[in-house]
Parts: sequence; structure tokens; C-alpha cells
Amino acid sequence: MPSHASSRRSCASSPMPTEAPTELKARLLRLCEEFRAEGDIQCNVALEERHTCFNEEVSEVVFRTVRELLTNVRRHAQAKHVQVTSVGRRDGSIGITVADDGIGLPPHRRRGNPLAETGGIGLWSIDQRLRELGAVLDIEASAGRGTRAMVILPGDLVAGD
Repeated sequence: MPSHASSRRSCASSPMPTEAPTELKARLLRLCEEFRAEGDIQCNVALEERHTCFNEEVSEVVFRTVRELLTNVRRHAQAKHVQVTSVGRRDGSIGITVADDGIGLPPHRRRGNPLAETGGIGLWSIDQRLRELGAVLDIEASAGRGTRAMVILPGDLVAGD
């Protein structure tokens, strides 16, 4: 695992046509630490640096999305553990996932797109913002098996690509 300083260099040295990449990985690590400190839910982060190098606008949207997803875990999931992970996908996109071991979404929220049901204004607004970037929020849940929410970002949003 690279040191924080070398991680910063790898992100900072990536050319971007607009703004310089921000420290999204460090912000998400702090967010998870704060989440852990606020309650009984264990939060673990396993993000590859290359999956978190975005310009300021994209970084902020991803950060707010993960924060909203963690807030929902705390409020609704009855989870003991949550993980924030990243993966490079075959099509070149990046997936950033928040997965918990909670109760899953209620049956009325599992039919079709959980964002389309009533009550999810936080997720709905995040979903709209992601769509403006060409990204997608994919949510899967099973009763008693937790919820998995993946932000799928086009590869061309990654700095240096």
C-alpha cells in the first residue's frame, strides 16, 4: 500500500483538463473513522488510489454520495458492519461500493428501483447529481442480507485517463 504522500503525488500528478484532483480517498477514510466513532457500526475502507482521482466536482459528488449512503446505513440498516470499496470494471468504469450486513431494504422498496419509491429524497437527489456526471447509482438488497450500493463512474472521469 503506498504511503499517503506517494498517494497524494500519484493523484496530484495526473493531468486533468479542468481542475486538479482532490484527496477523495483521504476524505473517505476520515468519513469512515467519524462514522465508526459515532456508534456501534464497524466501517472499513478498501479503496485503490487510482479509483479515487477525480476533479473537485466529481470528488465532491462521490463524497456526498458515500456520506448519504452511510447515513442511511446508520438510520435504517440495523447493520453491524459496512464496507466502502472500489473496483475497476472491465468496461473501464470505476465502481465505488458501500455494502452493509443489515436488514436490507423493506419489501415495498425492493420492487424495481428503490430510488423511485416514496421517502428517499436524499438518495434521489444524489442519483440525479450522479446522472449529470454520466454516473449511475445501482442498489441491490435482500431481506436479512444487507444492502449493496455501487456508484458506477465512467472511466473518463478518472484523472490521468
